[in-house]
Amino acid sequence: MPTAPTLLVTGYKGLRFVQDLAARGVKPRRVVSYRQRGDASHSFDALAAYCNKAGITLEETKHPNLSEDTIAFLVGWQFLLKDHLDRCVVFHDSELPKLRGFSPTITALLTGANELHVTAIQPADGVDTGPIYGAIKRPAAADITLRDLIETQAEMMTDLSVELLKRVDAGTLRAAAQSDRGDTYSLWRDHLDYFVDWRKAAPDIVRHIRLSGFPYEGAKGVLDGMTLTIEAAQEGPDLDFGNRDPGKFWQILDGRPLVVCGTGTIWIDSAKTADGRPYAFKKVRARFLTADTAWIHQALQQTQKTPQ
Repeated sequence: MPTAPTLLVTGYKGLRFVQDLAARGVKPRRVVSYRQRGDASHSFDALAAYCNKAGITLEETKHPNLSEDTIAFLVGWQFLLKDHLDRCVVFHDSELPKLRGFSPTITALLTGANELHVTAIQPADGVDTGPIYGAIKRPAAADITLRDLIETQAEMMTDLSVELLKRVDAGTLRAAAQSDRGDTYSLWRDHLDYFVDWRKAAPDIVRHIRLSGFPYEGAKGVLDGMTLTIEAAQEGPDLDFGNRDPGKFWQILDGRPLVVCGTGTIWIDSAKTADGRPYAFKKVRARFLTADTAWIHQALQQTQKTPQ
């Protein structure tokens, strides 16, 4: 009988991984997951509903016991495991040893990469330094969205998982030591990284907006004291401003503001307020705050609160 893997998964990618494996005829021994704070995709609830319908055992814990598992695949898992690491396969979203660490695919695409990578490794003491079971890559479209990216990588992980399970059944699963030559690293990201840096080039800002959407919170900008979520944008004309002030509006056309960037401009096609309502841009004399102007807004607010 083919080996039934245990799946330790979180997030939207974990959900798609479970679904894709099942579509390939691989029914897991069990699925282990937990709720993530701020998960816009509500992936845990969707995973629970899917497992219930498919007759798959779902265990909600951050500290599973793997003593009775033959092999465990980890996708999006964020908690350290201490025991039975030789039974674990971690799927990392980069071509290791490049971009060890956090959110490697986002880092790669934000810096202009045009490929998606997945490497299967055995966990080790160092950060993503374990021996490699296998790797896979695919081209990435220049206009790929975050949702498409995640779904594509889940498919890649499924392809790699099916291959590894064949090796497990044949008794030929082996891992090769990972090299440190050419190693690079990717820093963690938090809610501050959603905010657009208008001092960057227009293509970089459009890419940032596209790669911050579902299942993430979306790209953010501060305008008139409000935090807006920028849902869609595209590059505008490269106008030559004598006094280029990134974040300022140049014009509004059909409700779409043209925003000055460090180089170039962008059209904001749609944005919404913190409570999810569409935001209507109406005045040209407006500006998104940047890191070097945000303190001015804060200082003005403080001045207004100071008793005279």
